[in-house]
Parts: sequence; C-alpha cells; structure tokens
Amino acid sequence: MPDMSLLLAVFAPVIAGLATMLLPKSAVTARVLTMLAGPLASAGIVLAWIAQYGLEAGPVAIPFAPSLNMSLAMNVDQLGGFFALLVSVIGALIVLYARGYFGRDEESLWRFYPTLGLFATAMLGVVLADSFLGMFLFWELTSVSSFLLIGWYREDPKSLKLALQALCTTGMGGLVLLGGLMTLGAATGEWSFSALSAPISQMPGVDAGLLTVAFFLMFIGGAAKSAQWPLHFWLPGAMAAPTPVSAYLHSATMVKAGVYLFARLYPTMRELEWWTPTLVFFGATTMLIGGYLALRSDGLKRIFAYTTVSQLGLLTCAYGIGGTNYAHDDHTIANIIWPITQILNHAVYKAPLFIIAGAIIHLTHQTNLSQLKGLWRTHRHLALIGILAAYAMAGLPLTLSFTAKEAFLYQIAHALKTTPLFWGVMVMAVLTAICNVAIFVRITRTFFADAGAAEHHRDTERADAHHEIHEHGFWASCIWWPAAAILAVQFLGGIVPSAFEAIFGSLETHKLYWDHLPSLIYAITHPELPLYMSGLAIAGGLALGFSDLLRRPIEDVHNALFPATYGSTESFGHSVFARLQNGNLRFYTVATLSALLIGVFAAMWFGDGSMLKWPSIAPLSYAPVPYILAGVLLTVLICASALILPLVQIRAVRVLVLGSCGFAVMGMYLVYQAPDLALTQMMFEIISVVLFMLALRLLPEEPKKHPRIPAMPRAVFASLVGCVMAWVVLHAGSVADQSAIAAYEQSQKETELAGIGYGTVLAAAPESGDDHGHTEAKLVASDSTRLGGWFLNNSYKGTTPDSGGRGGGGDNVVNVILVDFRGYDTVGEITVLAITLMGVLALLGAVPAPRDLAEGNPTLINGPQPHLRSVLLRTAMKLILPVSLLFAGYIFFKGHNEPGGGFIAGLIASVGLAAYRMSEGGQALQRLIPLTPGAMGAIGLLIALATGLIPMLMGMPFFTSGQGYIPLPGADAPFHWTSVMFFDLGVFIVVIAVSVGMINRFEEELE
Repeated sequence: MPDMSLLLAVFAPVIAGLATMLLPKSAVTARVLTMLAGPLASAGIVLAWIAQYGLEAGPVAIPFAPSLNMSLAMNVDQLGGFFALLVSVIGALIVLYARGYFGRDEESLWRFYPTLGLFATAMLGVVLADSFLGMFLFWELTSVSSFLLIGWYREDPKSLKLALQALCTTGMGGLVLLGGLMTLGAATGEWSFSALSAPISQMPGVDAGLLTVAFFLMFIGGAAKSAQWPLHFWLPGAMAAPTPVSAYLHSATMVKAGVYLFARLYPTMRELEWWTPTLVFFGATTMLIGGYLALRSDGLKRIFAYTTVSQLGLLTCAYGIGGTNYAHDDHTIANIIWPITQILNHAVYKAPLFIIAGAIIHLTHQTNLSQLKGLWRTHRHLALIGILAAYAMAGLPLTLSFTAKEAFLYQIAHALKTTPLFWGVMVMAVLTAICNVAIFVRITRTFFADAGAAEHHRDTERADAHHEIHEHGFWASCIWWPAAAILAVQFLGGIVPSAFEAIFGSLETHKLYWDHLPSLIYAITHPELPLYMSGLAIAGGLALGFSDLLRRPIEDVHNALFPATYGSTESFGHSVFARLQNGNLRFYTVATLSALLIGVFAAMWFGDGSMLKWPSIAPLSYAPVPYILAGVLLTVLICASALILPLVQIRAVRVLVLGSCGFAVMGMYLVYQAPDLALTQMMFEIISVVLFMLALRLLPEEPKKHPRIPAMPRAVFASLVGCVMAWVVLHAGSVADQSAIAAYEQSQKETELAGIGYGTVLAAAPESGDDHGHTEAKLVASDSTRLGGWFLNNSYKGTTPDSGGRGGGGDNVVNVILVDFRGYDTVGEITVLAITLMGVLALLGAVPAPRDLAEGNPTLINGPQPHLRSVLLRTAMKLILPVSLLFAGYIFFKGHNEPGGGFIAGLIASVGLAAYRMSEGGQALQRLIPLTPGAMGAIGLLIALATGLIPMLMGMPFFTSGQGYIPLPGADAPFHWTSVMFFDLGVFIVVIAVSVGMINRFEEELE
C-alpha cells in the first residue's frame, strides 16, 4: 500500500478548517490553534518525507481509474517540495496574521478559516499532484476557493463583481488548460509530469503538431492564472478581498500557479519553437506594464498588486529566456539561473508588503499612499517593516532581490549572444526596475513626510471594515510580526547568501554556472553588463522617485476588458436565448428532431454509402415462433399507442396511453430475456403514472390551441422522423445481429464437438463449480470483441486477457455493470436523481398558497382534497406494505447473481411506500420514515461514494470490489457477498428518497 502521508499533507488544511467549524464561535484561541495545526502538519509531513526519501524518490500513486490514466499521484521533487513548503509555511503565518487582523471578530474567523483551509488544500494539490487530471482538479478548486475569499464582503456589490471577474478569468483559463493537458497526453502518450522530465527531442513518437497546440492551450491557462497581459486585470481587482487573502493568494501562492505550470513544462517544452518567443513576449510586456501601472497608482494594495503582476511577468519571461542556450566551459547548458530563488524572492518581500499594508489600513483607516504622511511618527514599527520590504522590492543591495535581479539580467545578457532582439527585453527590464526603485523612494518619502494636508486622490479600494477597539499583547502583534519573520529571509539571502543557500539550496532546480549565490562584494568586484544595467536602474529610479513626473494616478485601461466582454456575451446570450428558448415545446421538439435529421442525412451523404444500402437483417428462423408472435404483437401495441398519443385530447388519458406504451416495452424486454429491465420498467411505469397524475392536478386546464402549422406538414415531418429512426435502428440492429449470429454459429460448432446440446442464442451450459457451491456457466454465444460480450464473459470473474483475471463477482451481468463495470455512470445518475429531488422540492416549496379558494381557482377543488383512504385500501395496506418491502429486500440481496439489484428494489419499495402514503397520509409516512427526503438522498450518496473511496485508502483503484462468502445455516450454499452491495444500498436509498419524496411533496401541495 502506498504511503498515505502525502495525501494527508494535501488535505490537512481543509480538515483543520472544517474542524474549526465544530468549535463554538466564542472559542477564538482554540479556533486559531486548530487551524494552525493544518498547514503546520502539511509542512511537517513534507519535510519528513524529504528527510526520509529525498527529492528524487519519484511519485507515489494511489490508483483511481487506471484505464483512464487517472490516479492520485503525489510527487515531492524539488519544484513540488519547494512550493508545498511555501504554501504551508506562509499559510501558517497567515493563520496567525488573520487572528491579529480580524481581532476577536468571532463571525469573521468562523467564516475565514474553513475557506482558507480549502484554498490551501487546493494549492497543495496543484503543486504536489503528478497526474495531469489530478492537478487540473485542484487547479479549478483554487479558482472556486479564491472566489469565495475575494468575495468576502458579501454585502458589497463591487466585491462580488470583482470576485466574479477573477472566477471567470481564471476558471475559463482552467478549461483551456484542460484541453491543453488532454492534448499533451495524446501527443506524448504520457499522463504525468514525472514522465515528462526529458526534452521532446529525447521522446520518440511525439506528435509535434499536437504538442504545439497543447503548449498554446496550456500557456493560456497558465497566463490567466498568473495574470499575464492582457489577462492581468483580475489580480488588482482581487484586492477587494481582506488583506490576509491578498497576502496569501495574490503574492505567495495562487498567482504563482501559472509560473509553477511553466516550470513543470520547462524541461520538456523548452526546445519547442514557440516556447521562448511566446513566454518572453508576454512575460516582458506584463513586467513593464505592471511596473508602470504600479508607479501610477495611489492605493496601497493596488500598488503592490501591480508590482505582483510585474514580477509574475518577470518570472514568466525568465522561463522563456531559459529556452535559449548558453555556452559555458566548452559545453552548452540551458540559460536559466536559480529560478526557484527568483520565485521565493518575490514571496518573501511581497507577502510582508501586503501584511503591512493591511496593518496600516487596519490601524489608520487610510487606503491611499498619499494619505499616509507621517506614518513614521505614529506607527514606527509598521513604517520600518514597510520601508524594508519596499527596499527589497526595489532590488537594492544587501537583499535577496538584488541577487535575483542580477540573475535575471545575466539571463538576458546571455540571450543577447543568440539574437540582438533581446536588447528590447533588457530595456524593458531596466525600465521596470526604475519603476520599482521610484516606488520605494515615494513610499519612504511619504512615511517620513510631515503629516500635513494629505494629497487626496480618488479612492479605488475598499477600506477595511474592522474598526473595533484594538487588542494588545501577542494576538495584537500578529498583525505585523509575521511580515518581519518573512522579511528576514529576504535579508538573509542578501547579507549571508551562504546561510540562505544552506537552507534552500537543495530545492533549486537550475543553478547554471552559479554554484553558489554571489555576494554583493563579488558582484561589485566582478562588474559585467548586468551590474551596469542594475546601477542605471537604481540611478533612474532615485531620480524619478524624487521628481514629480508620473505622480498622477491613472486607471488601467484593461479594466474595461472584462465588463465589456461579459456584457457583450450576456447580451448575445440573451438574444440567442430569446429566440431559441421561447417556451414553446413544439418548437423545441421540431428543432431537436431537425438537427437529428440533418445529422443522419449528413452521415448518409458523406459516409461510405453503407447507410444507403438495405441492412442485412437476421432471419426470423433463429428465434422460436412464440417469441416471433409475441414480438410482433408488442411492436404493434407500442406503435399504436405512440400513434394514438397525439390524438388524445384529455391529459389523464394521455398519461394512461403513455403508460400502456411503457408496459408494452416491458413485455418486449421479457421477450428478449431481460428480466431486470422488465421489472425496472414495470416499477418505473407505476411510479411515473402516479407522479404524472399528481402533477396534472396542480396544473390549470390546458386551453385549446390552434397550431400555427397545419396538420399535413406536421404529419409529413413526423413520418419522416419515424422512417429515419427506423432506418437507423435497422442498421444498428443489423450490426448486432451479425455479431450475435457469428458468435452463435461458433458456439454451435464448439458445443457439437463437445457433445453438448444447445438451445437458443442466450442459452448457457454448465461448466464447473467451486468450493462454495457456485457453478460457473459458459455462455454459448458471447462475442468478447464487442462490449456486450465482454461484459458477459467477465461478469463473475475475468476470462478475457484484458480483464487481468478480475471480474464483477456476480452472475447478473446487468447489476454487475451498474455497480461495478460502470459504477462511475451510476454515481452520476443517482447524483442527478438527488439534484432533481432538490429541484422539485424547491419549486413546489416556492409556490404560494391560493389567497381565496372560493374564487374558483382552476388548479384546486374547493374544500379538503380527496384521498385514497378507503377502509378496504387501508386494510389491504397492512399486507401490501410489508410484502412489498420484503420483496424489495429479497430482490436487493439476490440482485448481484440473479435478476434484481438496488435500483429495482428501490422502485419496488417506493411503490409500496407511495401507496401507503396515499392511503394513510403524510404523518403516517413520517412516523414510518422519520428522515426527510433530502437527508435520505444525502445518506445514500455518501454510502455510494464511501464504497468507492474506501478501497483507495488501501491503495486500490476507485470502486475496486471485494467479495467473500457467509455461511447460512440450513442452506445448500453460503451467501456470496460483494463490497459493491453497499454501493447498491446507496442506490436503493437514493431511489426511495427521490420517488417517495416527490410523491409526498405533490400530495402535500394538493392537501
């Protein structure tokens, strides 16, 4: 069994967040400590894993659906381990910072910590997941959880709009990313990042065209998440969130998910033709635009948001430049220098900046930089930390940021040897550095300025809404000391680079020729072009910072992109909706069937001509005469009821005609020897007729309508649809017939050789038994090359080579398909059933009671509604209900080996319970089943999901089944059980909840 500790590391934050909800709201300290345990546990587990297995151990996979290349695979390599520690350690500090930020606001802390835990888990899943699809699931979860955090101020429409903007931008980018990941898997044949550690030149058989498409799709997804131009507008807008959200999501974690993706793809795709020009162009453009807009902003958090955009552009550009090569010591190496340190550098100055910004806004109630003159005199410790963090942001000497900036400039200098076009990138980098230095100068000047009349500019941000009396002591200091703790790493790397390297050096992925981080003295004593460019940037930034140039705040023109796109999409969608969704059922039917006709005719026209030929239909001689007669009569009944249905004017009669058609279909299932389907159809027809009748009693009388289209064109259209569908069915049946005939003839020869008689095409001959009395049957005609034959051959145990020797452990192939082979589908189906129940309950619950029954409301009958509460029925129910429940239990327990199962048993029990409800009333049903339908449905879904998830805890794929035997006293053979019976139990409960719940709600509405 694989080590489950990494899975615990991923889910520890959300578990801790949910645990905080179990505490009383007044238990503030216990809540903080409980939440703190989550990210600390994640960090501890990752560190312990690295200490025990190292960074080259490879992924640990928990299979989910191996046939679909899906698994819960976690990989703690240098990149994943670094990001996991970054997310968890800074997450722990943000937990404490939130306590200082919110104070003793019990409601806010109760809301904040579970959502923060959900986001931390999502981000840990992104960086540790090894499989493509696993990473994508967590990727989209970051968008959802960040939406909840950005839209924290639920009463503020602006905050909600900005949260929606972030969700749409990153969420749609995630969908594009999914297409890229799927294309990447198809192009390479690999579905995990660990398998893509080699360049594409070393991967034979890669489809270059698909790989290029995959790259562009994944770049769009990563660019949307990491706010690359022109999709950068969502990140400054997300500053509407509380500052703990900004400090965590938008500086240290979520916004770096796109950069993380580029880092993951870098080893494989760096040789791709489009890699360098795409990443360099968009990265450098974002870098410069972000720096300029930060310089032209006045809101404190907005300044830092745009510098985040700028730095994300720099990181993207750095990985793009890494696609070039650098000749060093007679060999060529990739031109990328300490990228992990670049990423860490941004986190350890930007998170302190946001933390201090939140503390300043929280204590002074001012959001703009121009309003913070004299801060050094009033809040010296905050001003000092803010100035030091801004100093690091400017990339000035004795900071890790200075070294990181030099590394980036060295990359550009190396790339200049390949093409002079990189001089443009060098100029953009210097201009961006000038903006950062100028911002530092202006922050410092403002904090030290006299607190006179402040400059007032239009406030573009929301001030913090926490104006309660401020605390004192440790919890109050949590509003600033996490910033100082994080910032210490920044100056450690600048002043004592050897100590920084000793701590973080093992996590670095690409050191190029920098075996060690250079010190400031080394940089000064070995001047090259990057140092000169850095000096030019510092001088230019100082001059700009002390001047009055570019001081007036401006609005980012890109902020209009999302409202314009969203508004035009909404307008276009409304116009399309108004034309197509006109409420006319006949229009919907005609449109749908017309599309069907167009598709079939297109297949005939552009196909190979086989659809235009008369299909080869199996002769009727293969079936006994009684079966032929029964099939013909049932076909006539089905067609007759279908033809009569549109001619009937009374709605109740229509329901009865529809029911007769359903019962005729049930008979057809019996003819084709499908007792499971026949029993299901019969129970479903009973339930549906009852539901239709109850629903019709709530509807007004249908007014007489004169159709716009005359009867003759409608009859022609209906006949055309019927003929086309009949033609398609004949062709589909022909394929199935030929397969069945071939299998039948083959089995006939094998049976004659064995000296065993044979019967019909679906007959079975005994073969052998096992120690538990179970007799295996060899199906005489089963073509395992087709899906149906494969199911038949592997129903009890795997007999085909591709089954791996594992089967479903049951002889009833229909039930085995539902709960084992196609268990995923069944989970989806019962989920849809539960959602349908919630929809019905919500819709009926929203219907107001009539104000005056005496006004002749056509939907109701005045006075008490009639019930089926005759003495005869009530007496009969004493026998009917126990018998129906007993029969349902019998069908349930025998369903895996004989006709039956949870779905059929649920319908049978529902018929009995519905009859009991209609005869005895709602109170009697409530006494019999004290749970609400919603609770029953939830319990059923949880049981079904738990059946699939429990095997994963033991290292097996999702929905892996186990089986065994239970001795039964007095029985010839023991009872054969399988673990999927619990899944069937969940289906059974959901079916009862939905069927009885809807009938009961209709009855309540009528009463």
